[in-house]
Formats: sequence, C-alpha cells, structure tokens
Amino acid sequence: MTEEKLIERIKNDDKSAFESLFRMFYPDLCRFCVRYVRDEIIAEEIVQEVYINIWDRRFLIEINTSVKAYLYTAVKNRSFNYLKLQLPKEQNKVELEHIAYMEVDGEDDDQVKKELYRQINLAIDRLPNKCKIIFSLSKNSGMTYKEIAEELDISVKTVENQVGHALRKLRAELNPLWNKIIVIIIILFV
Repeated sequence: MTEEKLIERIKNDDKSAFESLFRMFYPDLCRFCVRYVRDEIIAEEIVQEVYINIWDRRFLIEINTSVKAYLYTAVKNRSFNYLKLQLPKEQNKVELEHIAYMEVDGEDDDQVKKELYRQINLAIDRLPNKCKIIFSLSKNSGMTYKEIAEELDISVKTVENQVGHALRKLRAELNPLWNKIIVIIIILFV
C-alpha cells in the first residue's frame, strides 16, 4: 500500500492504517531524532508526539509532500522546539555531579557552584534565538558545524560565526566570573 493510500485511510478513521504508518517509519524517525536531542527516550517521545498529532488531526491533515518527508520535517521541527524550549529547563535540573569535585578558588562550596551554573544558564537563555539554537546544537547536542549547517540550511561559516558570537556574548556578560566559569563550561560542554 502506498503512503498516500495510508493517509487517505487514516483520514477515514482507519486505525490499522495508522498502525502501519507508525511501524513503517517509527524506528528510523527515532534514530533521526536522536541526532538532535542526544537522548533516546526524549527522541521516542518527540516521534510519538508527531504521530499523536497526526492522529488527532487525521480528519483535517493535508500532506503536500511525501509522507516520509512530512514526518521527517515534523520530527526535525519538534526536535528544534525541544532544544529551544525544553533544554534550558532540563539543564536547570541537571545534577552538578560533573563539577562536584571541582574547587572554585579553593572553596568547595556547593552554593557557589550552583550560582555559577545558574548564571551560565541565564546567560545562555539571553542569547538571540538563532544563536542559542546553534550554540545548543553545537555544545549540548554534539553536532558538528557541518551537520548543523546542513540541518538549518545555512553555511558552515554562519554556524562558526554564531558559535563565536555566543561565546563572546557569554564572556562579556559573565566577565566578572569568567575565570571560574570557563572551567565549568569546558567540563559541561566538551
């Protein structure tokens, strides 16, 4: 059965067609999503949300491209939304185990470490939207500049410039704490 026929059957409330569509693309979409979010559970949730959205809108859905292209685009967009909106929230919840052993100017004070971490996250949140997304894809998701450029349909040079711009803005905003923070950034993002 073709993808188009599956969609037509789904529009007619056919659950078995929806299950076929799910089985057809789900594993590949999850692997694709992990490239962005770097977490299998989050990737599965994002892909499931895409499928839930299709089922919820089944009577109204119009797909003007191939179903496969539609699904991959939807997953990519939801991955970017996750990185843009959810990742800062998740980062605030992250345990400070990565820096628990680190001394800050000879002090082993968890409060100082938590405050530094909070200041870093606030500074990252204040980056311009595009800059924050590129910085996050580079530093948090571990994507190469080339991968980011391909996914966002921009040049590698633009990615380099945006990451450099982010680092300059972070350095300027966090200047008083920069010597302490650079160690934390290296530990967290490398």
